[in-house]
Amino acid sequence: MKTNNLTRKREVVLFSFIVIVLSSLICLGAQMLENPNLSILSVFTPSLVALVLTARTTGKEGIHSLFVEQTVKKAKTRWFLISLMGIPVLASLAVITVLNLDFSKFHLRSTQLLPQIIIITLIAFGEEYGWRGFLLPRLMKDFSVLKSSLIVGIIWGTWHFPAYLMGVGVPSDMSFLVFALWVILGSLFIGWLYYYSKSVLTSILAHMSANAAFNYLFILPEFTGNMETFWIFLIYLSIVLIFVYYRYRRELI
Repeated sequence: MKTNNLTRKREVVLFSFIVIVLSSLICLGAQMLENPNLSILSVFTPSLVALVLTARTTGKEGIHSLFVEQTVKKAKTRWFLISLMGIPVLASLAVITVLNLDFSKFHLRSTQLLPQIIIITLIAFGEEYGWRGFLLPRLMKDFSVLKSSLIVGIIWGTWHFPAYLMGVGVPSDMSFLVFALWVILGSLFIGWLYYYSKSVLTSILAHMSANAAFNYLFILPEFTGNMETFWIFLIYLSIVLIFVYYRYRRELI
């Protein structure tokens, strides 16, 4: 048992270290080539590293479990609905709040589907098999869902920092600490969904819906000109998370 625990902890540390270093190197290469768009390749590092480490330790069986079993796993419909609608609903409520409940003024920032949807999808698949498919389950064998999700959130936020230094991958006109706060809250939200569904698909859908909300709604400061809407969104999300983790504290904490 101690050997398994030690191996698992080594995998967590090794995964986190490689993902952050590899992402940093990709961003550095993009900067040296004066082509910031190349930094998009860093979004594939979590799932890629998860694939390599899984193949190294558990072979084809582990790869099948990571990429197939966790994707097609049956879960209650409500978890998929919450994954798809949770963040967009809270973001919409934040926008409507700023509009003083004047629904007639509510509209999408853009109706263009391509290439945004393709990019949003690639980002979610490139990241989630690493964060929630590989890292979170290993942490949950030693820690609570709350603590595990917090750890993932901190690592996830740190992973974004190299791109932030280049001015990509993180919303402009926003402090990195504020963005990191969102990442940690988002990790708690997705971690809760994963715990009950045991499906990476819910994580992918939640990640996609969050990015879609930020892309299509007037919530980010680069579109609104201020942080008011985003702060209200974070407050609403925090209220939901406090309720969830208190209501189900025996399981999640």
